[in-house]
Amino acid sequence: MGDVRFDLSAFSLSEMVRCGAELRKAAREAASMEEAAQTVADFLYRGMADAGGRPACPLVRLFVTRRWDALGPKDRAALSRSARPGTVPPAPDTRCLALVASRGSYPPWQDPDTGAERFALPMSSPEAVRQVPLLSRLVERIGAGAGSGPEPGEGAGGPTPSRDRFEVLQVTDDTRTRELWGREFVAEYGIRSALAFGGPLPDGELFAVVVFSRVPLPPRTAELLRTVAVSTRMALIPGAPGDAPPPGGAGEQPVRERAAATEALLGALEESVQRQAAYLETLVAELSATARELRDSQRELRRREEQLREEADIVETLQQAGNALAAELDLDTLVQRASDAATRLTGAAFGAFFYNVTGETGESYRLYVVSGEDRSAFDRFPLPRNTEVFEPTFRGVGVLRSDDITADPRYGRNAPYRGMPEGHLPVRSYLAVPVVSRGEVLGGFFFGHPEPGMFTERHERLATGVAAQTAVALQNARTYRQERAAATELQRHLLPVLPQVDGLVRASRYLPATRGTEAGGDWVDLIPLPGGKVALVVGDVMGKGIRAAAVMGQIRTACRAYAMLGLTPAEVLRQLSTLVDDIAPGRITTCAYATLDADRGRLRVAVAGHLPPALRDAYGAVRLLDERIGPPLGVGRHGYTEQEVPFPPGARLLLYTDGLVEHRERPIDAGLGELRELLAGAAGEIEADCDSWLAALTRGGRHDDIAMLCVHRPAAEEDDRAVVVREYPPVSDAVPIARQVVSDTMHDWGLGRLATDMMLIADELVANAVRHARTPLRMELRRAEDRIVLEVTDSSSDEPRLVTSAPGEFGHRGIFLIDAIAARWGTRQVTGGKVVWAEVAA
Repeated sequence: MGDVRFDLSAFSLSEMVRCGAELRKAAREAASMEEAAQTVADFLYRGMADAGGRPACPLVRLFVTRRWDALGPKDRAALSRSARPGTVPPAPDTRCLALVASRGSYPPWQDPDTGAERFALPMSSPEAVRQVPLLSRLVERIGAGAGSGPEPGEGAGGPTPSRDRFEVLQVTDDTRTRELWGREFVAEYGIRSALAFGGPLPDGELFAVVVFSRVPLPPRTAELLRTVAVSTRMALIPGAPGDAPPPGGAGEQPVRERAAATEALLGALEESVQRQAAYLETLVAELSATARELRDSQRELRRREEQLREEADIVETLQQAGNALAAELDLDTLVQRASDAATRLTGAAFGAFFYNVTGETGESYRLYVVSGEDRSAFDRFPLPRNTEVFEPTFRGVGVLRSDDITADPRYGRNAPYRGMPEGHLPVRSYLAVPVVSRGEVLGGFFFGHPEPGMFTERHERLATGVAAQTAVALQNARTYRQERAAATELQRHLLPVLPQVDGLVRASRYLPATRGTEAGGDWVDLIPLPGGKVALVVGDVMGKGIRAAAVMGQIRTACRAYAMLGLTPAEVLRQLSTLVDDIAPGRITTCAYATLDADRGRLRVAVAGHLPPALRDAYGAVRLLDERIGPPLGVGRHGYTEQEVPFPPGARLLLYTDGLVEHRERPIDAGLGELRELLAGAAGEIEADCDSWLAALTRGGRHDDIAMLCVHRPAAEEDDRAVVVREYPPVSDAVPIARQVVSDTMHDWGLGRLATDMMLIADELVANAVRHARTPLRMELRRAEDRIVLEVTDSSSDEPRLVTSAPGEFGHRGIFLIDAIAARWGTRQVTGGKVVWAEVAA
């Protein structure tokens, strides 16, 4: 039967039909009634499952009734073994119950030929009946009393009443000790229900099926199995082989039997469907009655709660409005909330707030927000003027409430409309309340309704209360906006304008916290360095206000000075730490400082208690440079270490302060993880990417200031820059060779006009390295977008200096020559020596 399974715990009408069809299909090829019986037992054993799809029936047995003289030798021998000594053998026509098929997990009862002794019992024996009470009851209800034989006319004749009756019996937990045999089997396999069903066979005998189930079977499931009993009967009727027999032939009997069984199956199906329909109709009637009761109860409940709800809504709205207005600092949001609250409290059809403005024609009033209607309903009307109807509100002299404003003597006296403009929302009931703060009329609330007499004194008091709260909140918001604008302007003056750098694309952002009016201590900086390098800085001085901003400004200025001295990142942080300990002891200050040599593709980073810079390589992999983070600035006399990483074309570096990744609802580790995911995404234009990162990481508002600097090294186009590197021994022949390399290279680059100047610089720098270092030297000639850079590296730590020569002295004149030719020149210490460099504008 394959994988067909039927859930006994939820056996439905559709499964009833499918189960019967599958059972008949499984037994279709059986050659005999015994083979069909075994197929039925196998089907029920394998096909009945629990809710989890596991087999639910440890044992299935199929019995038939037979006369004593029709039993086989094994059946008679088994019956004789079970009888008491001296018992007289049954009469030939004694009805016996014989086991013909068995399937299950319980070994003693699994095979009808080698199983337990109870597989053939005389139904006329009271002792035997007591042994199988469930089957005895089933047989009696089907229609053949214990010990009775076939009714006259059964077997070869037409169907009898007994053939049309099929019974299903169920034994549940509370009766199983009385109805089941084999208590050990029941306990071992956890039997919860036993189901017995059966019916008559064509020869007048009866069949009975017993199914032992681990699943409790509800009565409706047992009822649905009536059709399975009929399908079992059909499965046990042998099919008529070959073509249809001629009328009156011997082969007509199986055909009539199958026709009778089919008719019985249809009757059983109809009966099951009728019972299910009646059951559903009863349920529907009960549900309808319950629904009516519920509707009545709901109406009564709504009626009783309506008054309480109205009062509770008023109290809640006032409380919410007060809390919201007290906390809100955004003017647009504040006024909209106030207008919405007052419109609800007054029951107005619509409400509006007009803000005082002064135009070319004098005083008029701008529509600010609308509640209860779409703003477009007012867009085509001009601004209201200080007419007699509006004057009390806009002058702030009092509240105007009218049951019917169209009947007011002040209404309709002003040109050109003489009332409301055409197309205006209909207004009869009218309520206007001024919003006044410290003697200044900020504007007014206006409420309207198309029906007259809608506003009461109570509504007037409620609207006046909201207007008073709105006035205070508006004044607070205006003050906050002014102070915040001043603080933001101060912060922007303290922060530098970042320069453009050849070979790099940069984007920076400074955003103050969503709330707050004081300047902060966050900053970023980008500092061009000698030799084509650039310094990248981000820092954060703890605290807010003028003091924090002043300390930040001092540190930023000092950092620029230290950077221009050519100090390494670690040396810059050591100097800044000493400065912070002197000017701001105890104020936590963090900083990340990096130098980027874009021409060589190298990045050196040192971090003082700050969040690690985030580096995205050319392939999109993102890492945090957090391997060597030192203490904050000014904390002890600790040294700082550096981390050096590649920075190839296509790479990006992001420096940022903690406001970008940390807030109350998200721990900093989660913010860093989200930042890494954003950086690893598809790279776009750097300005747009910075904006998208900010939007994603600051959803819900900024709880702290944010400063960020992102630099990107785009992939260089062909011939945009080039590098020539040569190494020479410390011999005098190195000088002319280096000079010739420089000359050839400048002409190859199409910069022959600069060849002489660059040859003079190379001559002096290489000669000094040969003369003073006396170790192998390295010359690098590098072309940038707007300059040519020549660098010579040797192992000496002595730096060249500008020294004025005495008359007649020829020493030191080479450095003066370089100083005159180069746009910039300088030295920097490196591991194992120094680098002397010079730049010439290209």
